Amino acid sequence: MPIGGYAKDADATMTLSRDALNRIVLKEQTLKEEQDKGDVKITGDSQKLNELLGYMDKFDFWFNIVTP
Repeated sequence: MPIGGYAKDADATMTLSRDALNRIVLKEQTLKEEQDKGDVKITGDSQKLNELLGYMDKFDFWFNIVTP
């Protein structure tokens, strides 16, 4: 698949700017807040996207990379 391409059989597609992604990753905004503002657009089955996000691990921000 080329960069910027779409899978023809995707359950859902999410479109957002890099700025919106940064705000979500940095926990300045939630995905829902960005979607409500119109900065994130989801087409297709949004429940499939929620299912995928549910599989993501949550790490403490200041986790130890190397421990003694």
